Amino acid sequence: MAAQHILQFLMEANKLKDVQRRGITFYGVKKADSALDHSFRMALMVLLFGKEKNINMAKAMKMSLIHDICKVITGDITPYDGIAAKNKKEKAELVSRWRRLPLEEKSKMQREKTAKEKEAFKKLTKDLPLNIKTEMSQLWLDYSQAKSKEARFVQQINVVENLLEAFEGWLANKKFPTMPWWEHVNEVVDDPILLDFIKEISKAELKEICKKEK
Repeated sequence: MAAQHILQFLMEANKLKDVQRRGITFYGVKKADSALDHSFRMALMVLLFGKEKNINMAKAMKMSLIHDICKVITGDITPYDGIAAKNKKEKAELVSRWRRLPLEEKSKMQREKTAKEKEAFKKLTKDLPLNIKTEMSQLWLDYSQAKSKEARFVQQINVVENLLEAFEGWLANKKFPTMPWWEHVNEVVDDPILLDFIKEISKAELKEICKKEK
């Protein structure tokens, strides 16, 4: 029976490839990465940057791989869900000022998002063998609550990977506004290794701008 439930879980988890990361689409990107694309690149970033950290690499890798599995059920929940915008112009104005919304409102939305994702995670893993389900649940809770140094590192990698996706969106369309992602990075990321990598993204962006102006 264990093998049967693992098969079912793996087939469900594979549906992440069809879950589009919606936040970036509010800025005009028509073909966004999937949740699976995001998780895979996060795992690669843990492998590339985590070696220099005093962390449990296996734990961090597992977190990066499972942190978004709940989206198979919930879809990609964004801060803009439930906020009406009458037209494209109004939507663009809304997302451009998102960082200026009250912290209390953003915190409330985050709590509601986490509650939905927690229930979805429980549903997806309920039939897995107890030892596997327990480990995965502990990892997911640790990540979502940023309890351990591994969780805090992987959370920051999540934000940096988002910035990298935004940078790629800008490379494809120079009208794409990367500022909200830069603001988020500035608010959240303080890891020296990741800050060095962020500088490289900034240099690459500046180089592209200079090339365009010649």
